[in-house]
Amino acid sequence: MYRYLPIESKAFSPYLGFYQTFGLRVLRTKGNGEEEVMILPDISTDFAFTLRLASLFTTKQLDPFHLLDVLGEFL
Repeated sequence: MYRYLPIESKAFSPYLGFYQTFGLRVLRTKGNGEEEVMILPDISTDFAFTLRLASLFTTKQLDPFHLLDVLGEFL
């Protein structure tokens, strides 16, 4: 089972300066715990959008193998 969580980070652009960005952390249930499968740190500056993606991907159990393709459709 996969669980997608929103994460927050800071990024820098020479045009924008420092800005807050949100990404996704992907965890897979393994035995009694979870292991980190992937982190995508900079998907959007909109937390609500990233939170909705995390919820949708967890509910639908999106395989992380397809994550970049699916994000390409959303963005």
